[in-house]
Amino acid sequence: MIESVAIVGMGLMGGSLGLALRARGVAVHGYARRPESRAQALAGGFVDTVHESAAAAVAGADLVVLCTPVLTMPALVREIRDALKPGCIVTDVGSTKQWLDGALQGALAGSGAVYVGSHPMAGSEKAGMVAARADLYAGACVMVTPGDDAPAMDAGNELRCFWEALGAVVTLFTPAAHDRLVARTSHMPHLMAALLVEAVNRDGDWVLGFCGPGFRDTTRIAAGSEDVWHDIVKSNAAAIREELAALCGGIDVLCSKIDAGDFEAVREWLADCRRQREAFRHHGQQGE
Repeated sequence: MIESVAIVGMGLMGGSLGLALRARGVAVHGYARRPESRAQALAGGFVDTVHESAAAAVAGADLVVLCTPVLTMPALVREIRDALKPGCIVTDVGSTKQWLDGALQGALAGSGAVYVGSHPMAGSEKAGMVAARADLYAGACVMVTPGDDAPAMDAGNELRCFWEALGAVVTLFTPAAHDRLVARTSHMPHLMAALLVEAVNRDGDWVLGFCGPGFRDTTRIAAGSEDVWHDIVKSNAAAIREELAALCGGIDVLCSKIDAGDFEAVREWLADCRRQREAFRHHGQQGE
């Protein structure tokens, strides 16, 4: 039973998790690298206690949630390893899992703690505790990625209950299946938004005064942290490259219709895309 949670990294995701857990009476211990972030976490009620070291924050916790960029996590796990109590579950909120699963399983080997990844698809282009809210995970899709050994499966089931208690809709995946799926549904759309910003603005900022709400809506997520997205692209490069190739193929097909003057085919393509988008509106996640 999870009664004490340590949150390592107090940004949007960690701050929102702290608010949600404290509202449910769970003891929350936090770690943030910067003194001003630690002060904000305590003053804002995001945590019960806040610590100057990650090892101090996790001591005695039933669950540790890593809320930092993906590539920083192995070093953090090595730092906290000796402070983890036997049976502690370590999870994260990162957007890639296969690379992370290998790195963190190795770092925890022989420690008595077990790592199982989590991916709440509930973020925002906004960052920091100032954007945190207690209902961030309510109605969100959370993907949990246990390995196939018994301790990992048991931890995976406990994490399912943990996220469901926060109102999330949980699905279990293997780490590899997770990465292939989110490369299509999350990573490629973010990079496409960034490419759209670059293409529209290629002749200088003067054009931005002539961009309407369509540009704003389709490029909103390009405002996300480059540090977070650097780590995502690097740790899921192969799957992302496949999805970018599929996107390029779609652009080539559309160009061929235009080059051939087949605008009725363009109309049919647009109608099909509209129907697919409407289906997503009715069956997508909260907030759509």
